[in-house]
Amino acid sequence: MLGTVTEVLTTDRLRLRHLAMSDTDGLLEVFSDPEAMRYYASTKDRAATEGWVRWCQKSYRENGFGLWAIVRRADEAFLGDCGLMLQPIEGRLVPEIGYHLVPGEWGRGYATEAARACRDWLFRETTYQEVVSIVDPANRRSRAVSERVHARMRMIVWGADRRSMCLYSITRPDLAPPVDPR
Repeated sequence: MLGTVTEVLTTDRLRLRHLAMSDTDGLLEVFSDPEAMRYYASTKDRAATEGWVRWCQKSYRENGFGLWAIVRRADEAFLGDCGLMLQPIEGRLVPEIGYHLVPGEWGRGYATEAARACRDWLFRETTYQEVVSIVDPANRRSRAVSERVHARMRMIVWGADRRSMCLYSITRPDLAPPVDPR
């Protein structure tokens, strides 16, 4: 039911829920901003942003997850999106944590909080053994978030343009509590 907004998870400060077409204006605040989209091929207009929402909704149906709306719990402000999408990595489909935050909300820890919650949700709710983030090496802000969420980083060649990208990853065992040797 795409007309129904489904809450997926909450954190101390955030709610993550399915994106709805009514989120288009909030996403446009990110997708039409040249600085926010600096590491993407281009900005997005309304039609492309609506297509983005439909793509996320399709992933909810097909994969059980996708990019979700980030809403601040204190005032219900729309902050952007964060979630999981399957990406082709070295011949297999791997869940990737991705996010886009309204530029006026950068630097407040929301991206890290949402990304960690998505990581933990994936390992709790699915059988996937690994989750990644693919980040342009020059994108220092996203690299800092990924360093707080993942256990390791290596370089890969990725995408149609065959660019070198940072591949951050963490596996289910990386998060397991240490075993007491006694």
